[in-house]
Amino acid sequence: TAATALEPDSRPHCRAPAMLCAVDAMKGVAARSRRVDPRDGLAATTRPRPEGAGRALRHRGAAFAAAVSAAALLVAAWSWGHGPRTAAVSGNACPPSADNLAVRAGAMGAKVDLSSAGGALSAMGAAADAALPITFWNSGSCPFAQRAWIALEEKAVPYKFVKVDLSAKSADFVAAYASVSPASNPQAKVPAVQTADGYTMIESDVVAEYLCERFPEYGTPLMPSSAEQRARVRLFIATFDQTLGGALVSLLRAGGDEFFEELAALEGHLQTLNKFLRSHTDGDGKGPFLCGGLFSLAEVHAAPLVQRMFVTLPHFKGVNLRTLLKKLGLGRLRTWFDAVLARPSVVKTGVPEQDLIRSFEQMVKS
Repeated sequence: TAATALEPDSRPHCRAPAMLCAVDAMKGVAARSRRVDPRDGLAATTRPRPEGAGRALRHRGAAFAAAVSAAALLVAAWSWGHGPRTAAVSGNACPPSADNLAVRAGAMGAKVDLSSAGGALSAMGAAADAALPITFWNSGSCPFAQRAWIALEEKAVPYKFVKVDLSAKSADFVAAYASVSPASNPQAKVPAVQTADGYTMIESDVVAEYLCERFPEYGTPLMPSSAEQRARVRLFIATFDQTLGGALVSLLRAGGDEFFEELAALEGHLQTLNKFLRSHTDGDGKGPFLCGGLFSLAEVHAAPLVQRMFVTLPHFKGVNLRTLLKKLGLGRLRTWFDAVLARPSVVKTGVPEQDLIRSFEQMVKS
């Protein structure tokens, strides 16, 4: 019953391969308690002969216990990746052990027999491990590719960084990109990722979400557990793009009276985001991010532009964002900005300040 309830078609949030492997393992346990009825060729519940009735019942009872244990571990594994995290397992945590999941399942009111349910747990780990390490193609300076890079760091999965010279792209990178792109003559762009078992994906936000769903048992979940919270993350991403998405370039290129018009527009965008965070922040209520303590795809999406704004606006236009936020009384947004900029994955994947300034100089001059 647990396996059927978690079918991917009926429960979309369980589509991650590791979860499906656990479901398959549970089905296997259930299947071992059934046999083919020679009278109709269909799988049917074992009809024990009178003299073997006790033995058959014991066999089916053991199979049922194993299935229940596997189901409990599956629920515990899901909650591990998507529920509240303790300090001991937050951040770049390793996949949970069987003992840890058994303890978590016990806290949820389930009794687990690890000896009978171990196969389900092993299947979960094997599915993810077959895809690792990941090959990650990146130029090292692209703000869009940085989103995928942040997600890789947050998921704490093994990956190989392959630096791409965009003026002389390697054949393997071009081939990998072309294998996924629907364009007839695609111009290969970063990022691109390829798993060890041959799956390739492109486009920054798509890659970040793929990593989140493909490796739910690794590192930071990046998406909250409920459909409502996940919708809120996506709404924030859309709102961020509609407000700050084009504000940096517009302000950097503006001069004269146009500069003050763009600065006023930036102030309005900052107020919109502050209002969003004040009214929509969810999660444990104890953290600075959109989902409280959970660093999510909302922050993954926004971080590269936030980094570039805090470096380029003071240098080229004399606009100090922290001073501006204080003047406007946007404390919630300032807290969010500071937390995003201080996140280790964002710091590690960022471009050095002087390199950022050099890359923007030509655009500002033009």
